[in-house]
Amino acid sequence: MEYISLVWNEGVTLKSSDKQVIEESLQKEYNVTMYNYTYEQLIEEKLYAQQKTTLRGILLTIEKQQQSNNPDEMTIEVSKYRANEGAIALDMKLACQEGQWKVVEYGMIREC
Repeated sequence: MEYISLVWNEGVTLKSSDKQVIEESLQKEYNVTMYNYTYEQLIEEKLYAQQKTTLRGILLTIEKQQQSNNPDEMTIEVSKYRANEGAIALDMKLACQEGQWKVVEYGMIREC
């Protein structure tokens, strides 16, 4: 994996500082280049393998965000794409613990 491209759909209302923390955490954890390119932009930049349907990195899309009644909890829908055969979507429950958002529960929504 050469990179992670993280895309935020318009319906996701996280603060810019929270988004930055997530990006920095991913970069630190996986030690790869971070982009904010859509699939189309990744193809334009030639960041795919021999076939355009297989990326040299991972495209993560934060698709939806649902705030709970508790301001320290939320659920997000995330999809991961690397190739047509490996796309999945997850529901992730996040909780703010000690000032940091952490995944406390997740489940698969769909697999392609």
